[in-house]
Amino acid sequence: MEFNKQAIEEKTIVIEEKLKADREQWGTKISDLVSKLKDVSQLADVQVFMLSYRQMLLDKSSEMKGNLFKRNGDYEELYQRRFRYYTLEYDIKLTGGEKEKFVKADLMPIRRQINILESHIEFYSECIRTLDNMAFAIKNRITIHTNDTM
Repeated sequence: MEFNKQAIEEKTIVIEEKLKADREQWGTKISDLVSKLKDVSQLADVQVFMLSYRQMLLDKSSEMKGNLFKRNGDYEELYQRRFRYYTLEYDIKLTGGEKEKFVKADLMPIRRQINILESHIEFYSECIRTLDNMAFAIKNRITIHTNDTM
């Protein structure tokens, strides 16, 4: 992987935009399901969608973890290359601590991508937890409805 800070920053912007749209889409889907919990006649549909969405989120989370693993590998490889650059090719002699700071500054765009991916994986986990809790809400809603009709 070649180090091109400008290209990495541009890619980061694209990633942020795609993940923002994804968060909005999933937020809307889950909010719609929550609002349907009020209507007992829609509980079967809610349950089907809940399970389907949960599986989709698990798949997306797994894919995102793969991307995160790859970006961490890229980071480590570039860290090594940049450290070597500052050790052997840089015009000014730097101490070990200075080299580390320079390398971290150079690789900040990749670190930002990693943080964005980690945050999105956490978002997926929270959505999955919400859907899991929805299963209990459905059960409770059916119990309440059954008790009200008796």
